[in-house]
Amino acid sequence: MNIGIIQPYSNGFLEVVPESDYWQIVAIHINGQAYCPTPRLYHSEKVALAKATQIYDWLADNEHQISDGTCYYSELKLILWQQSKVP
Repeated sequence: MNIGIIQPYSNGFLEVVPESDYWQIVAIHINGQAYCPTPRLYHSEKVALAKATQIYDWLADNEHQISDGTCYYSELKLILWQQSKVP
């Protein structure tokens, strides 16, 4: 049974999990923050990780666009929201 993948990337990591025959990006971790994208299903683990990498790179280049913990990535048409840290 596969419970998901945590893939190190740059200064953070990517989280993807299987959903039936598909994969979903759970979170993008960058600079000590976790961002959750609009839920979407991808046909393979490889595609989900490639999209997560693309999101990570966009976040790294557009941190100034993040306001109140949310932002919109227009190229992929998805919303990213900052996950609250548990004390």
